[in-house]
Amino acid sequence: MSEKIGVNAYIVGGYVRDKLLNLESDDIDITVEGDGIKFAFMLNEILNGDIEVHDKFETAKIKIKDFELDIVSARKEYYERPGMLPVVQRASLADDIKRRDFTINMLALDVKTNQIIDIYNGADDIKNKLIRVVHDKSFVDDPTRIFRAIRYSGRLGFKIEQHTEWLLRKSISDGDIFNVSADRIMNEIYLILKEKKPEPIVKLMKHYQLDKELFCGIKINTTNLNTSPKDGNTLLYRFLLFFYNATKEDADCLIRKYNLKREYLSGLSDILNIKMNMSNLNENVSIFNTLKDKRIEAISAVHAMEDLNIKQAIGKYYDMVKLKRLGINGDDIKKLGLQPSPIYKQILDKILLDKISGKIKDREDEIRSLLHYVEKVKRGEKI
Repeated sequence: MSEKIGVNAYIVGGYVRDKLLNLESDDIDITVEGDGIKFAFMLNEILNGDIEVHDKFETAKIKIKDFELDIVSARKEYYERPGMLPVVQRASLADDIKRRDFTINMLALDVKTNQIIDIYNGADDIKNKLIRVVHDKSFVDDPTRIFRAIRYSGRLGFKIEQHTEWLLRKSISDGDIFNVSADRIMNEIYLILKEKKPEPIVKLMKHYQLDKELFCGIKINTTNLNTSPKDGNTLLYRFLLFFYNATKEDADCLIRKYNLKREYLSGLSDILNIKMNMSNLNENVSIFNTLKDKRIEAISAVHAMEDLNIKQAIGKYYDMVKLKRLGINGDDIKKLGLQPSPIYKQILDKILLDKISGKIKDREDEIRSLLHYVEKVKRGEKI
């Protein structure tokens, strides 16, 4: 393809690094000396994927089943202010490589010759398991590189090179990270939690005291982060584990500081509610009342973090949900003359609690209880 349209194209960065480490990689970045977007459209005529274009940065993304290709025009960057997104303009491969974060990501594979181009001795740093920047303003220009240095160190088991570590610590102490928007900071946290094994990365965050700078003084949790829930969203589950030690005041601070998605807000609220009522998890009705309507990710996080008694209580809750399902539903209520409304859920919850407590044995008991509650509602009484 590069020969067909007369441009030089290179596979760059993480894919080349991982191949030298004999690791599987779906991180495929292609740099084109010339019109990267034109190259992407022509390539996609063969691949037939979904293409997304960003004209401002002259980049394109092609999504095909289980992997993605990021294609960019070779460019150089400059930062009008530290922490801001860069201003870009077309340039040579050498200029493009120079803008990258660490030497281990500055390798390029020429797709025509199958030769690796290594301007900054990245292959040596890969061999020696070192993470190194190439200029002293690297963390100042883009403080998110602090997170990336820690992420690569934890993921690959590499050391941060001595001078690079000094620059990283200085950048943290100088507060450069606060030049980055809250959304970009939280996105870096999500990327860490999406790693196969985020635990060593989070421990490095604590080692460099990033948590104290960013998270309202919350003592972030470093345990069970490599686990995944049986059901639910793994990223949300790990997020709730990450902030498991947060108090109500801490959570309020996070909400003020970061634009958290609704499910993350409700998950934090559920965790706090369950922890506040932990002493009630001792008999079936109170277990059910405490855990019902809580996000499965929050329940799973509590199960991962707490002692055997709490684990057993949560196990009982799952058994109740599985075995104590009602044989009646909203249709049965509607047949008795009540119009659909939130009262349906209140009635069904009441009957389910009666079943859990042993007052209801079979469907006939459910129907009798249903008639009782419906008549109370019709009389305007509380149920």
